[in-house]
Amino acid sequence: MAPNITEIGSTAEFDGIVRSLPPAQLLVIDFHAVWCGPCHAIAPVLEQLSNSYKHVKFVKIDVDKQQQLAQRFRITAMPTFKFLKGGREIDELKGASPPQLNQLISRHAGPVPPASAPVSSSASSSAKPAAAPADTTESLLKHVVSQGLNCLNESTSHPLSSIVGPNPGPRGTSYLESDVDPELLISIPFQDTVKIRSISIFSAISPSQAPKTIKLFINTPNIDFGDTDSLTPAQELELTPEQVKRDKIDLRFVRFQSVRSLHILVKDNQEDEETTRIDSIDIFGTSGDKTAEKPAQQETGGGSMLEKLMAGRK
Repeated sequence: MAPNITEIGSTAEFDGIVRSLPPAQLLVIDFHAVWCGPCHAIAPVLEQLSNSYKHVKFVKIDVDKQQQLAQRFRITAMPTFKFLKGGREIDELKGASPPQLNQLISRHAGPVPPASAPVSSSASSSAKPAAAPADTTESLLKHVVSQGLNCLNESTSHPLSSIVGPNPGPRGTSYLESDVDPELLISIPFQDTVKIRSISIFSAISPSQAPKTIKLFINTPNIDFGDTDSLTPAQELELTPEQVKRDKIDLRFVRFQSVRSLHILVKDNQEDEETTRIDSIDIFGTSGDKTAEKPAQQETGGGSMLEKLMAGRK
């Protein structure tokens, strides 16, 4: 059993865990069965998530051994994931969908609680330790705006809009894929000025197609492939096979202040496949004041901005 996941041995043990958790702490329950193939398939993904979200409580319940709990939560299919806060169910996922499991945990996990500051032994007994600043890091996907959201060299059958934006496709079957070669140029605008601390790129369903070399640019709404050769990226990363299994990738925070748009250039993939595949993207940080600058408007004449960007790709 993974170190951050508890296998429930009795109803009393489960009820005790629920009572012990603070009201705001997320509890993720994995209802599984030994004979369930999809349960085994998604188990490594759940382990990765439990390592990334250590302020979330993860438990597993074998429906055959804990039938009373399975009946209490009306489990009819495996795996089923239940999400609880304060003992109340707030969400549910049926099926082994890594992207959706990733997004639901990200959505409900909340900020990491601040560590308690140690009290010096020489401090006065009447002095109180200074409160640590609250960590307000969150998923920034809710701050993304559809205007300017695009991807160059995306497949028409698997576009960026299927995983990011107001109308994503069904979880687990929707993904972004490149078209004629492994390269992708993803542009993500924000409605607020944001500060970005880390990103997550999930591509574990087809690991050989997962991105490898990526370059990150900021605040360049008209960027195309030709621009990336002359512009200096805010950061360049070479992703490992482990990092594309949902790990948060910390960025050089000082370089990602006052970000109005993030642009991700994918140069190649893990095993030099013909196309690159991305199942989900998440961006973590903090939102700032509303920016007075609106997203770039389409230029007049010569077709839409997207058409011009695609022309630049050719």
